[in-house]
Amino acid sequence: MLSRKEFKENSEVVSAIKDITGIYQEIALLRMNQLKSGVEATRYFLNGVAEVYNHAKAAYIASWQKGPFADKKQTEEPSLIKRNGKTLLVCLTANEHLYGNLILNIWYQFVTDLKADRKNEAVVAGIFGRYLMKNEKIEIPSTNYFSLEDDKPTKNQLSKIINFISKYEKIIIYYGQMISVLEQNSTRASITGNIFQEKKVTESKNYLFEPSPEKIMGFFETEIISALFIQKVYEHELAKFASRTVAMDQATENANEMLKKLNRDFNTLHKQILNRKQLEVFAGFGLWGGKNE
Repeated sequence: MLSRKEFKENSEVVSAIKDITGIYQEIALLRMNQLKSGVEATRYFLNGVAEVYNHAKAAYIASWQKGPFADKKQTEEPSLIKRNGKTLLVCLTANEHLYGNLILNIWYQFVTDLKADRKNEAVVAGIFGRYLMKNEKIEIPSTNYFSLEDDKPTKNQLSKIINFISKYEKIIIYYGQMISVLEQNSTRASITGNIFQEKKVTESKNYLFEPSPEKIMGFFETEIISALFIQKVYEHELAKFASRTVAMDQATENANEMLKKLNRDFNTLHKQILNRKQLEVFAGFGLWGGKNE
């Protein structure tokens, strides 16, 4: 059993932890509310843009394959922009902790796909991701690391990553997505046209492209990649704050339970001390009473 001094010290520590988790929770909730409406509106818009891109790309490929100058033996789709023909896996992590299991779930999905095909190259954004990669002990020589703020990434940080990843043929982003305040999932998405969708484009319609299909698809493949990547970064940021809100709420609840337990144990100790004092008093009465007789 702890002493009174130790009970007091432990209670002060747990109370301080409770105050800290409460502050973290309030800040995370504030940032989550600030980001939520903008991210959801942009998500809806870019999902529509991605769908248009998929249809336009399918139509362009179909028209190219039916064209008089198409090589019938060539099965690959035409490339409008010169890229390196490689696949890049991009994992968004964090610089700090206290995001629950979200970052580890994203990392598990990323590493599983990375190990499945060692030819793919990798980009890891965030200090925590660099630490996790060192502990994985997997030989991926072409892994590049970038800095990315947990809250409000700078334009310079985003530009560096976009300029690097834009030379790859296929880019897959691993990030967190907020379904609700209580549910955040690790997910992945391609930002180079092959979007992971439940309904893929199976048929292509005939479209009229103005000014030309090459210019339109070229615009998509340059500008939209940048917009989609930035959207994924803010989706990830929103999911992190939601995950922290839940984690800090649980931590606060745990601190409350610990304080209750400490109070119960302290009351038990206090009663034991009172009982012992009462026994000592009664024993003293008995001793003096015997002497008087």
